[in-house]
Amino acid sequence: MVSLQWFNLLLVLSLTQLVSGCTFNLDTSSPSNPPHLIDANNKIILPVMVGSSRVITLSTDEKVAVGCLGTGNYIQTTGMQLAPATCLSNSKLLLVDGRELSYSQLGCLKQNKEILLENGTCANGLGTNIRIGWQAGPEFIPLYDTCHDKVAAANYFSTSFIHGKSAAADDSANERPSFSQGGYYPGLDVNTAYSQTQQTQTIADIVGSTSLANQYVVAGSQVFLSRGHMAPDGDFIDAASQDATYYFLNVAPQWQNFNGANWNVLENAVRNLATSRDVKLTIYTGTFDILTLADINGVQQKIYLEFDANGNGLIPVPKYYWKLIHDPSTQTATAVLGINNPHIGQVLPADVICPDVCNQVPWVNWALTDIYKGYTFCCTAAELFKAINFAPDLGDLPLFV
Repeated sequence: MVSLQWFNLLLVLSLTQLVSGCTFNLDTSSPSNPPHLIDANNKIILPVMVGSSRVITLSTDEKVAVGCLGTGNYIQTTGMQLAPATCLSNSKLLLVDGRELSYSQLGCLKQNKEILLENGTCANGLGTNIRIGWQAGPEFIPLYDTCHDKVAAANYFSTSFIHGKSAAADDSANERPSFSQGGYYPGLDVNTAYSQTQQTQTIADIVGSTSLANQYVVAGSQVFLSRGHMAPDGDFIDAASQDATYYFLNVAPQWQNFNGANWNVLENAVRNLATSRDVKLTIYTGTFDILTLADINGVQQKIYLEFDANGNGLIPVPKYYWKLIHDPSTQTATAVLGINNPHIGQVLPADVICPDVCNQVPWVNWALTDIYKGYTFCCTAAELFKAINFAPDLGDLPLFV
C-alpha cells in the first residue's frame, strides 16, 4: 500500500514528467532567501499546491525575471538584483550570462523588501493612498494599498487580493515580524501606544478612572486592543509578502476577543471560498466611526490610543470593522461588518448601519450575534457605500454567495 508521503512525491514527479519545462518544489528546493520570479506581465508568479507540496511550474522557453528586490539585495550567485532568465526543459533557468541554474541556486542575499509609494488621495480627500509593493528595475509591482489619514493618524481601509489558485500554497511556517511605522506617525511611538500598559493608562485618562479602565482592558484576558490587520498576512503567499503587511498603516485597534474570534473566522472563510471556487477576489477591509466607552459619570467618550500636544485624539479605536468581498468574474459582492466593542451591552437597531442580509449569504454561518466575539451583520455593496461614503462604490451588485 502506497503511503500518503510517497503518493505526494509521485504526484510531483508525474507533474514534472507531464509538463515540459521547469518545476520548482518550494518545500524541498527553496534557498533560504528565495527570489521572486516575475512574468512577462510584470506579475509575481505564485505557487500552487500539488499534493501537499508548494510548486511553481514554468513552460519550456518561458521568460521570467529573477528578482532579489530591495536596497542592497542581489542574487548571491550572480550579484544581480534582477536577472532575465529562460526556462529550460531540465527544470533549470538559463540566465543571460549563459549559466544554467536551479531554483535552489538563486537565493538572495536577504529577504525581498517592499517599498511604500504615495499615490493620490482616498476617503474623499481625508486620506493618502499608500501603495506597498516591489520595485523591480523601473517597474513597480503593487502588493496592496492602504488609505491613511496623516492628520488623525487613522487608517480607513486597505485593498488587496486573494488568489484562489495559490491561497493554500502560502508559507505557513513564516514567523511574524515586528510592526513598522514605515516613516509615518511622526512624533509618535505607535508600538508603545498599543501596549496594554499604555492603552490602559490612556483609557483611564479618557474615562477618568484607572479602576474603570481596568474593567475595559482586562489583564490576563483577551479583552485588550490588538493590532488588527486590515489586509491580513494570511491572504498573502510568500514570506516576504506576508511580512509586508506588518505596517501600522495596515492596522487599527481591534479588541483581541473580536480579532481572534468572529473576525478570524471571516478571514478564513473568505480564503476558503477563494480556494474552493478557484477565483481571484478583490478584498477591501476597513474601519468606520469611533468607539465610545462610558466614563465615571456614565458619559460616552471617544476612545483613542494617543493625543497630540493640543489634546486632539490620534489613532482612533474604530466602532466597526468591515470587509467587502468582490468577485470580478461574476460581478458579485458582499460586505460583512463587525462591531468592535465587547462592552456595548446590547446592540441597538441603530448600530446595524445597513440592512442586514446575512440570512441570504450561506457561508456567513458563525456566532453572528455574540457581542464578545464580535457582533456581525452583512450588507450589499451598494448599502455599504450608503452607510460609509468612503467605501468603494461598486454599484448595485448582486450578493457574493
